[in-house]
Amino acid sequence: MSYQVIARKYRPQTFQDLIGQEQITQTLRHALEGNRLHHAYLFSGVRGTGKTTTARLLAKGLNCHRRKSSEPCLTCSSCLEIASGHSMDVLEIDAASNTGVDNIRDVIINNIAMAPARDRYKVFVIDEVHMLSTSAFNALLKTLEEPPRHVIFILATTELHKVPETILSRCQQFEFRQIPTGKIEARLREIATSEGITIGGSALREIARAGAGSLRDAQSAFDQVIAYSGLEIRDEDVARALGLIHLDTLLRCTRAIAEKETGALLRLVEEIDGRGHDLRHFTRELMSCFRDLLLLQVGVDETETGGWSGEEREELRTLVPLFSEADLIRSFHVLTELEREIKDATQPRFHLEVGLVKLAQLRRLRSLDELLEQVTALSARLGLPGGGEPPPSGGGRGTPTVNRPVDRSGGTGRPASTGPRFADAEAKSAEKNDLPKPGPPPREVRPASAPPPPLPPPREATEARMAPTDLPDITATEPEDDFPPFDVPASLPPVSSLRVQSPPPASAPPPKGGKEVEAILEELQRINRGFILAALEEATQLTFQNGTLIASFARDDTFAKRIRESGTLFRTIGETLMGHPIRIEVRIQSAGPSATSPGQTSQEQLTEKAQRIPAVRQFLEEMRGEIVWVKEEK
Repeated sequence: MSYQVIARKYRPQTFQDLIGQEQITQTLRHALEGNRLHHAYLFSGVRGTGKTTTARLLAKGLNCHRRKSSEPCLTCSSCLEIASGHSMDVLEIDAASNTGVDNIRDVIINNIAMAPARDRYKVFVIDEVHMLSTSAFNALLKTLEEPPRHVIFILATTELHKVPETILSRCQQFEFRQIPTGKIEARLREIATSEGITIGGSALREIARAGAGSLRDAQSAFDQVIAYSGLEIRDEDVARALGLIHLDTLLRCTRAIAEKETGALLRLVEEIDGRGHDLRHFTRELMSCFRDLLLLQVGVDETETGGWSGEEREELRTLVPLFSEADLIRSFHVLTELEREIKDATQPRFHLEVGLVKLAQLRRLRSLDELLEQVTALSARLGLPGGGEPPPSGGGRGTPTVNRPVDRSGGTGRPASTGPRFADAEAKSAEKNDLPKPGPPPREVRPASAPPPPLPPPREATEARMAPTDLPDITATEPEDDFPPFDVPASLPPVSSLRVQSPPPASAPPPKGGKEVEAILEELQRINRGFILAALEEATQLTFQNGTLIASFARDDTFAKRIRESGTLFRTIGETLMGHPIRIEVRIQSAGPSATSPGQTSQEQLTEKAQRIPAVRQFLEEMRGEIVWVKEEK
């Protein structure tokens, strides 16, 4: 007798032998016992989960000559013929090779009126029914809805979405689920015992995991391993015969990602590629590992479906604290894109290496919720409305400011600051990033009108090179968005007359030009537009006429340009305050040298004078700043 494969030899012969589909077998058994039979059944689900087997079991239960309950006797002629596929009253039709309307008409419609040759029912089993053509489905509709009393249809498909709704509405539908890995492992252990095969639990678990929820696929893999290693199967034999990724490899990779060990990840990819594993398959397995981590993170422990042994699951639990839920979700999405890229890549190894390194670096990002919580906490400590500007650290109108871009490194890698002038900026930067405040202990906050404290005496070389009387105040700013101030490098020498402070306060200047102007300034203060307020403060005159805010400036400087470019903002303010947009008009009273009063140095001369100062020049180079406006102290 020729060899019979395990999947056919150990095919379930009773409902009790069918594993993983208990909800379906219970329904069908009760229907048989109570004789509450439907004329059409539809079985759907992934491959290898028992759809065709269940159809044969149902046919046995319908036609068994000796059945006393729901289970067939397996000894009568009807049971034996159905099991061998030779029953005259149970017709199995492969819709993949009989797709046309002529096939349906010849096999079903023309023979449906004929009574069963021997059994109680004539059963039509149509496998892969979604392969039928539209005309074949249409020809089957009426027959499927009202068949003769002795006819029962059993349809099976792996792609339920391709079956027309008109067919679905005429059937009782049963969805076959993927079989848990633990149940597949238990079934394989029974087969191994029956066949006299020596195999360890870890090897059986790997074979069951290779089935991916399909018992038939797992049995076929078991057959392949037996052919490779014989009756004694070791753990390494399974990995070599099936090309599987061992769970220990996945754990090593996950730990290297959590600990940002880039070198270990690259060596791991070299090891996997050297063994000849499919890199795309490895990516899918790693996705499954991150999915299991997410389940453990939220408190779901699927011991049966994960395929992990007790020791492996405990090691997996040790990795859970190293990730947050957001980390695992982001990592899963990256692996999804990586698996898609590897599919069409000419160099899949390179894509895998870069993708794993990206995963390791991705975890350094901070979530938006975390940043918003820190901003809210900081605002609460400072007594500000949510997300408002920090209070001024001193100075008023004309106070020089230096703005900097947002530090996206999470507070790391900041340049050191020296001198008491930068203590406030450094303390605020540390508080925003939730780090210990560096520098000297907190000092008493002085009023805004108080003069700045004296700086430590500069070095002799600095005193000889720079005269304090030659140093104007400098305002170096970036665009309107107020970012936290830069910390000053330690290499910058102290300067006695250079003041670098946080941005000007968002306080409204004295009203000029009536209640409309006052209302506009108050709205600017409310919506926190500090730079626009500071620019309007430099205006020599503010008037409101015929829906137009007129701002007069002594010269066409940065402040005038910023007001001129803020038309959209003022239109929005007008709609909020007055119900219609307002226009902004900038007027320059005088330009050129005549704009400078006697004894007053022009802005261009002050800028050139400031740029000749070595400390200022170094500051601008280090901070990548720009001198916007210079004010000379009286």
